[in-house]
Amino acid sequence: MATAVPRNVSPLIRAGRWGLLLTGLVYGRMHHNTLKKREERIRQGEIDRVTQHAIHELADQKIRADQSMVDLAQAAGVDPSGAKKSEDAKKSGSTSKHH
Repeated sequence: MATAVPRNVSPLIRAGRWGLLLTGLVYGRMHHNTLKKREERIRQGEIDRVTQHAIHELADQKIRADQSMVDLAQAAGVDPSGAKKSEDAKKSGSTSKHH
């Protein structure tokens, strides 16, 4: 079995190969930076969207919890508006004393 002897490659071809390699590296770096900036804007938009969704979801949960408490008070035979007023009075610390 005969082994092939490597040929000498022209210096012009070698220089062309190295030049194209370096050009590819520079292009890849620039393209990566462009895509990175675009993705950062998209990611920030997603973060804003998810945050707004979470805020709205918490507000909806609060509304549902308040409605559940009103329903529970009605089922127990307590006036929900009267119970709310007495809770507000306790929180403020002002109690009315009758003599």
